[in-house]
Amino acid sequence: MHQAINDCTMTSSSEGEILQTSQIIRERWKIKAKVGGGGFGEIYEATDLQNRNERVAVKVESSKATKQVLKMEVAVLRRLQGKRHACKFYGCGRNDKFNYLVMSLQGKNLADLRRESPKQSFSLSTTIRLGIQILNAIREIHSIGFLHRDIKPSNFSMGRTPLTMRQVYMLDFGLARQFLNAKGEIRTPRSAAGFRGTVRYAAVSAHKNKDLS
Repeated sequence: MHQAINDCTMTSSSEGEILQTSQIIRERWKIKAKVGGGGFGEIYEATDLQNRNERVAVKVESSKATKQVLKMEVAVLRRLQGKRHACKFYGCGRNDKFNYLVMSLQGKNLADLRRESPKQSFSLSTTIRLGIQILNAIREIHSIGFLHRDIKPSNFSMGRTPLTMRQVYMLDFGLARQFLNAKGEIRTPRSAAGFRGTVRYAAVSAHKNKDLS
């Protein structure tokens, strides 16, 4: 896991906030605007100067943050490459101020889309279509031996381009955990795993501080 970020190109430190508009990372990704954030870091839209100014997403976390999760996200996203419901991985790195991950930029997440819909809910047919894709996305991460541990509407988004706008993408692997050992066997459950996830959506086992399976 530790190699996931360590083997990426290092960048120089920047002043002020974590990232600033027009800042360029590794002489390639130019920051346009902050588009999201939370307890574990910030998300920016950027352009890829080496790929026809393609729009990408840059996730960053402070190198001084007590809880650092980007290393796990990098490891999981790399293993998911080629899967239908995974964002494309472009690069990662770190310096003395922040760690970063660059991946394909997607559209709005399902929580925002539901809130913006006329009745603040999806139709039955839409719910079924989304549900099938979400289950397939969960199957994909399980196929590489990991549990997501934070399944919720805001961690799934629709594609941004005309070709992908009906495609669901799974996001945010910072709380993921490997459930298979090197032999492909299920790891022995811990007696007290601690709570992981979002209270509203977490499984009963998570609320009981049990390992998820």
